[in-house]
Amino acid sequence: MVIAVGLNPAIDRILLVPEFAVGATLKAESVETLPSGKGANVAAVLRLLGVSVRYMGFVGRDEAESYRRRLAGVPCEFVEVEGRTRIDTTIIDAAARTETHIREPGFRVSAEQVDAFIEQLHLSLSPGDLVTLSGSLPPGAPVDTYARIVRLCRERGVVAFLDTSSEPLRLGAASVPALMKPNDEELAELAGRRAEDPDEIVRAARELIAGGVEAVAVSLGAAGAILVEKDQAWQGSAHAPEVVNTVGCGDAFAAGWIAARLSGADGAAQLREALAVGAANAMTHGAGIIRPEHISLMRNRTSLRRL
Repeated sequence: MVIAVGLNPAIDRILLVPEFAVGATLKAESVETLPSGKGANVAAVLRLLGVSVRYMGFVGRDEAESYRRRLAGVPCEFVEVEGRTRIDTTIIDAAARTETHIREPGFRVSAEQVDAFIEQLHLSLSPGDLVTLSGSLPPGAPVDTYARIVRLCRERGVVAFLDTSSEPLRLGAASVPALMKPNDEELAELAGRRAEDPDEIVRAARELIAGGVEAVAVSLGAAGAILVEKDQAWQGSAHAPEVVNTVGCGDAFAAGWIAARLSGADGAAQLREALAVGAANAMTHGAGIIRPEHISLMRNRTSLRRL
């Protein structure tokens, strides 16, 4: 069982605005609203890929039902809190190929609510489970929240996957999750130096592996990703025929990686699947809104090389 944790969800609003310009009065061609957040996106894509997944996390009381509808077929265990779930607005100008992102603040949580959530998670874990920890922490959550959950997972024989940034990433990494997905800048923060080429990225990732991490997938944005294990490493990319959206591509990549890993695929096949699913996400509007035929297409449009 995979448990996708979403502590700081967001409602995505995607506006298609041709000839977008700051300071102008403009008309949107379309507006789409989607209950989202990195944990929810991972859960949605895992379900699409046929992986047994449960979603757990905080949500604003008024938005809980919309998340249940979005994640139909996924068991959800929410801690409903006062205040609204934050709204993330993305303005897309397709002609100019630009995206503008506006992030609003959302609910706060207390340290006591975080403690209660971790206890709820603790009671839900079984040895062999995999827990995904994705995204930022909500205001009020202690900065070591992910680190505590990683330690809990290790104690319970559960695989922890970590995808966050800044201090929660540093503390979480120190607790040694099994799987990590930093981007190149986040890896540089952890390593204390910037990796200027793929070989340096592999060396920096292997420092994490020497400390106990099993595998590190380093996101390179449009340039693809590098997957590093103890004795092997691969670099790969996938090129979608048309990119209409980048929101949620990293979460789709994570879901593809986890699904392939759980299937027993080797590292190269894991990276190929992660890249294909991530690129398929770029072909439709809405994070985690992926067409199976796009995944099939992108599996034939990925390229890998061993490092």
